[in-house]
Amino acid sequence: MGYTSEVHPTVVTPQEEELLTGMGNCFAACHADFEGTIGMVADSRGLTPDAVKATLRSLRERFGQDPTFRRLRDRLPAEFPF
Repeated sequence: MGYTSEVHPTVVTPQEEELLTGMGNCFAACHADFEGTIGMVADSRGLTPDAVKATLRSLRERFGQDPTFRRLRDRLPAEFPF
């Protein structure tokens, strides 16, 4: 259970943008690895790590070239797998 649904909107929702912003903020503060960052974001949002990962995968698939997605994604290491 994440912020995405079966319907794939054509714009990043505020909740999805907040989640990706939170990923960048957590990494900037702690420099944790991918799983550590996922865990911190999941805990702070009341989600499971799998839900956060599913949301990130969905964002990448839907908005991989979107400027907002790219700006937020670029705050994280390239080796983070999403």
